[in-house]
Amino acid sequence: MFNKYKWLEEQTESLTEYLQHDPEATYDDLHEKLLQDIDTDCIYYATCFDIIKELHFTDFTDSDFTITNVSQAAYAALYEFATDNLDINTILENESNS
Repeated sequence: MFNKYKWLEEQTESLTEYLQHDPEATYDDLHEKLLQDIDTDCIYYATCFDIIKELHFTDFTDSDFTITNVSQAAYAALYEFATDNLDINTILENESNS
């Protein structure tokens, strides 16, 4: 079962680890890593349905993405959730202050 709070925690850890392995990584690098992780999370339909349900993503009309299947809907939902709840700049600042 997908848990949005656990996912945020895992993404923060993933991006922090990426930055630790590549201290020269930029905002764009971390954003690209996030997009890759979202893409990976949307492979299996069962997981996609869980993501959509957990994030209450039921109205596709406001999406910035074309949505024609459940994987695309889950991707759009996770992207929107990440954009609203995950601050890459804070991750960069926290790691540079460590």
